[in-house]
Amino acid sequence: MPGPVKLLEIRGLRTWFELEEGTARAVDGVDLDVREGEVLGLVGESGCGKSVTALSILNLIPAPPGRIVSGEILFRGRDLLKLSRPELRAVRGGDIAMVFQEPMTSLNPVFTVGWQIEEAIRFHQGVGDRRELAARGVRLMGKLGIPDPERRRGAYPHELSGGMRQRVMIAMALACSPALLIADEPTTALDATLQAEILELMLRAKAESGDAAILLITHDLAVVAETCGRVAVMYAGRIQELADADPLFREPLHPYTRGLLDSLPRPGTGKGTRLRAIPGTVPRSLSWPSGCRFQTRCPLAQDRCRRVEPELAEVRPGRRVRCHLVGPEGRA
Repeated sequence: MPGPVKLLEIRGLRTWFELEEGTARAVDGVDLDVREGEVLGLVGESGCGKSVTALSILNLIPAPPGRIVSGEILFRGRDLLKLSRPELRAVRGGDIAMVFQEPMTSLNPVFTVGWQIEEAIRFHQGVGDRRELAARGVRLMGKLGIPDPERRRGAYPHELSGGMRQRVMIAMALACSPALLIADEPTTALDATLQAEILELMLRAKAESGDAAILLITHDLAVVAETCGRVAVMYAGRIQELADADPLFREPLHPYTRGLLDSLPRPGTGKGTRLRAIPGTVPRSLSWPSGCRFQTRCPLAQDRCRRVEPELAEVRPGRRVRCHLVGPEGRA
């Protein structure tokens, strides 16, 4: 029986930034794949390289100071890093779309939200009739829960609430039914009710499109547990653990994954109880630690961990971990 079809394959991706202090190796050897029809969660603390990985997929890294140093990003077998600018523009917003972290800074303040949604349809699908564009834009806005879409179509971003702006961003991303939707912290700064609504909208759109996939980038593990089939845990510019969501939450293998899950509040936790925290902070990408990059914060670190960086190895079928202390028998 054939395995799942890989829609996107990232191999050996390195994205660095040349700063006055030195070279920041924000993404430093990422291997990851996204399968057709799945929701893959990419999690980790701020500064681990999640957003830079997402921007690298569509070659949106600001240059200078950033540059993609090496690697391959294969989308349906085509290396996106080798495409010409016109070819890449055809992919962006058409085959692959992105919902950015902060809609207020991602939407153009001088154009109406309707114009910005319809621009994707105009460019990627060649629709030139103004009435048809307006009808499709209004229909999409209504589908995403924007009230009175005919009137809101003529609104500017600053006239909408944060939740409405995020819906507009999702409408823009879904306008051309992309095969891959990259959602970078799509519910940041929204209250719990709006978070649930936004996630439901994305999942519903995915279900309607069949084989479409979502790469969900977040630090909210509760969101990941509810929405993702697989999870990639990122730390210090590299993937540290990759597994199906259920076994990962049931039995995290990498010490970093365990630290993230142990820091979550538990049902029944008494008021005033201190949450467990991973000691220290994510190291600067200007100078990653030698050996295992988590060894400076890991309670289980040994001499070998400080000298030799482990490989991302398959320890069980479909389960990969970057840790000297984890083998096929289970946890460190």
